[in-house]
Amino acid sequence: MNNPFNNDFKKSLHTGFIDSEVESTKLYQPKLLVNKKIPKEKVLSSILSELDSCEEFFITVAFATNSGVAVLLNSLILLEKKGIKGKVLVSQYLNFTEPEALRRILRFKNIELKILTSENAHSKGYIFKRKGYYNLIVGSSNLTANALTVNKEWNIKISGMSTGTMVDQVLNEFKIDFEIATAVSNDFINKYQTVYETQRLINRKSPEISIVNEFISPNSMQKEALRNLVDLRRNHKAKALII
Repeated sequence: MNNPFNNDFKKSLHTGFIDSEVESTKLYQPKLLVNKKIPKEKVLSSILSELDSCEEFFITVAFATNSGVAVLLNSLILLEKKGIKGKVLVSQYLNFTEPEALRRILRFKNIELKILTSENAHSKGYIFKRKGYYNLIVGSSNLTANALTVNKEWNIKISGMSTGTMVDQVLNEFKIDFEIATAVSNDFINKYQTVYETQRLINRKSPEISIVNEFISPNSMQKEALRNLVDLRRNHKAKALII
């Protein structure tokens, strides 16, 4: 016996990926989410709509700022009151994530907050569990007010059945990253605050310099180039060309 829900789902995918002339339920149709002035569109609107009607949510972003949390604040408060659980994963990449953003998220008892500290994680995904299916928003928008409302961002919104491979792959990737990430606590944030402030100071002096936790070692060709530069300096040569 055919399931009407499955049929609507299949038609929506057909409209989005095969033939735009096929009529189907817009609720499940894939969509490009962007910020536009004319006609007025915001990525934020879609995310707020998903948060307000989801059963569970997962967010993974490279950067989270206080402004980004602020635009979601009312929805997050309602989710906590309704007992809807969520997981938020951010990154310490370039030490751009703001400590105050972490503090604001940490206050929510229904949200499990973690941070990737050793990986150059740069993913941006918003995952919303619905009854029998998931809505996935994946693209370029970090958890910042500008990324969600102003910046030129491209995000694809697609729906997938909980039994489908796409949802399984996305959830599994999130699970892998979340398991190796560090749980965020007030103690962690206080320590990270020092690193964050140091990074901001360095960026003011030289915007292209960032704190790196790894020792950078030259490869064999670079070592040879460096030796040649030393020889040139010893011979009082002031110019060199390295390709």
